Amino acid sequence: MKIKELKNIFSELVQELTFEYKENPNNVTLFKQLVGLRKAMNKLETTGLLTDEVKEFRSSAIFTTNKDNISLNTSEARQLKTKLDNLIRLVGSLNTSFKEIGGEVNENSISIKLPEVTDFEDLSKFSSDFHKILNQAIVNDEINGQVRIDSVENGSIWLDVYLGSTAAVTLIGSLTWSAAVIYKKIKEGQLIEQHVKSLKIKNDSLKEIQEKQKQALDLMIEAEAQSLYNESFDGDNNEQIERLKLSVKMLSNLIEKGAEIHPALNQPEKVTNLFPDMKKLNSIESRIKKLEE
Repeated sequence: MKIKELKNIFSELVQELTFEYKENPNNVTLFKQLVGLRKAMNKLETTGLLTDEVKEFRSSAIFTTNKDNISLNTSEARQLKTKLDNLIRLVGSLNTSFKEIGGEVNENSISIKLPEVTDFEDLSKFSSDFHKILNQAIVNDEINGQVRIDSVENGSIWLDVYLGSTAAVTLIGSLTWSAAVIYKKIKEGQLIEQHVKSLKIKNDSLKEIQEKQKQALDLMIEAEAQSLYNESFDGDNNEQIERLKLSVKMLSNLIEKGAEIHPALNQPEKVTNLFPDMKKLNSIESRIKKLEE
């Protein structure tokens, strides 16, 4: 998980990891707000941090009920409260650390995950491809975009890229969706080819099928590019449509190699919804049909 993602999650957790605690004189202590506390712990678990601490609570009274409050004897309750207070302090410390090292997220930004890089040649090629994809789409007078790398994270290589305008982020979100649709079509074509080869059909027939698939794919890319143009540009500009076609095609190839594009964490929902869920590309559908309907 990226540092900026962790920063965002932990800033939420310091607000969400809360509970009410009240000791009564009859040796019974009341815990309240457990539904929210359980949700916060589940969220914490997704980060892969403090897993041992969270695991310890799984067998406690907090998770053995789905109710929002429980009553415990005071001795047991005090032990549980001590552990909860310690967890909350740890989360607070991590939140402070992530604030210091995470940096700020620019409003008109996206996050790009490069395909697996094995050498400098790969890094140079993938970076150059993304530079071309973005520039062809958004660096023009109508979109008023720009391409600037704000930060790079290690592990899988992630680039935080500033695009310069809301229109640019909107276009790249839609372009990523179109590229994902083309990627899905390519994968479907590959499956058909494998099936045809398994039937041991003559080479001439196989070539004809491959040619038909290529024609269908080219038409699909053209339709997606035209739709992107109609959404973001005015008038007629065939050169810009060709640039969008190339960007869609290049990005679909990079997605096949493992690349991802995500909106920045601080983008509003109406913008994040323009980007595809990169973990569910097999179920993605073209938006052109919806627009026509």
